[in-house]
Amino acid sequence: MRLALDRRAFIAASAAGLLLPVRPALAGLWPAAGFTHGVASGDPGPDSIRLWTRYASADGRDAVLKVEVARDPGMMDVIARAETVAGPSSWGTAQAHIKGLPVGGWLFYRFTAPDGSQSVTGRTRTLPRGPLSRFNIAVVSCSNKPFGHFNGYAHLAARNDIDLIVHLGDYIYEYQQGAYPSAAQALAGRVIEPAHEIVALDDYRQRYASYRVDPALQELHRNFPMIAIWDDHEICNDSWKAGAENHQAGEGDYEVRKAAATRAHKEWLPQADRMWQRYDIGDLLSLITVDTRIAGRDQQLELGPVLREGATAVARFRDGPLADPARQLLGAEQEAWLFETMKASVKDGHKWQLLAQQVIMGNVYTPKNAMDFVPAGADKRLQGYVQAGMAASAAGISAAMDMWAGYPAARARLLGAAQAAGAELIVLAGDSHNAWAFDLAHDGKPAAVEFDVQSITSPGYEQAFAANPGGVRDAVVAASPELKWCDTSQRGYMTVTLTPEEARAEWTFMRTIREVSTQTTGTQVATTRRGTHRLSLG
Repeated sequence: MRLALDRRAFIAASAAGLLLPVRPALAGLWPAAGFTHGVASGDPGPDSIRLWTRYASADGRDAVLKVEVARDPGMMDVIARAETVAGPSSWGTAQAHIKGLPVGGWLFYRFTAPDGSQSVTGRTRTLPRGPLSRFNIAVVSCSNKPFGHFNGYAHLAARNDIDLIVHLGDYIYEYQQGAYPSAAQALAGRVIEPAHEIVALDDYRQRYASYRVDPALQELHRNFPMIAIWDDHEICNDSWKAGAENHQAGEGDYEVRKAAATRAHKEWLPQADRMWQRYDIGDLLSLITVDTRIAGRDQQLELGPVLREGATAVARFRDGPLADPARQLLGAEQEAWLFETMKASVKDGHKWQLLAQQVIMGNVYTPKNAMDFVPAGADKRLQGYVQAGMAASAAGISAAMDMWAGYPAARARLLGAAQAAGAELIVLAGDSHNAWAFDLAHDGKPAAVEFDVQSITSPGYEQAFAANPGGVRDAVVAASPELKWCDTSQRGYMTVTLTPEEARAEWTFMRTIREVSTQTTGTQVATTRRGTHRLSLG
């Protein structure tokens, strides 16, 4: 009992920043001193960028780093200088918000330590203003390190046609070693630290550090600016504003844990002070980021007990708690901000409104023949999950209560607001580990299209279903009227290329994640023409 009480006290104090390591580095996966984790950039503006590195001094004390920004990779034409501090209070991470930069151009940067040592040179860019004919955004999510190599990151980092990276969350996972993946599923050498589930501030910091030693991830950050938003696993599974599925009573105060998790996220990923942001990219688009996880989300409803009560109970659930207009996914404040932001973007003349958020908005239904995909002798929990999905679909309900399907009134308000604003809305999502393309409608009229990215490594349906992936795809598409295409078995990333008249999503699929390789197996394309709110498959 004494040990448990001590642990809870430690968690609370550490998450609040009251307990800090004696020095900002731990021995093991990364060097004990020097520039340990490369460089990164994020939160771009038309004349500004946030730059990041991690530096550990040999004595563990604060170190003043000099920052230089140049027009050339040789760092001869320096156009901006600044200073920032790396020290124990931020676990060695350091950031500099550089302003007054040239609009819409590629730039290079580096950090210099007091001893004269230098970081690698990074490349970044500011956002364009005015007329713009093309912009190419790469979209990634769900990178569980022990499941495999970050080959999608490596393939993406080598491309020369990308303007910006958007990470939709699950950048890290909170689980202890051997939980997800299991010890049998984990790939040798893909080590995460600490070994236990991360709960306290220094736990989260160490987990980020153990991810950021990955060379593919370092190279991605070195080459491109990234806008990164959190999903649930940066905190813990199925997070909402006041709790989470994977937060138990013995793990302390959830608010303390949430504060620790979000602080570490901001320390390791350069970002704006608030996740709700509008990034205007020329006159072509507004990239709008929101938080569907912890800003205002009401708790997910539980469908299982309702299904066990029978059809009458399911109908009451569908027409009662599920349809409740008071239920929020964004929270009232953020929702109002989003609606006004879409309206303002249209009024300002931006041709597209690109909504970068975490969870699937389109409705996915479980096929009537889904049990045919379940392998013989499968775990009873899997069988029960599939059977529950089939029962929900029979009642006209998507079983995905953690997605927008669990908040239908909030979804209707958003799509209705987009229609009222005259927005050319494109919704992006990650979270599910699979790739999806939807047409979204409201009140019987087209409202938006949705492009959802598959995971970098986290497993999709292929982990559970033994069936041919094409058969699974065809059955799910046939069961889901909004769904036009999906891939539920391959890992990789997505790009969204925007021009004044067309938006083009392209999913790139990696051959493997179980060994280091940048070989791909192919791509899938979907496009939408401005003014149609419908997609076409290429």
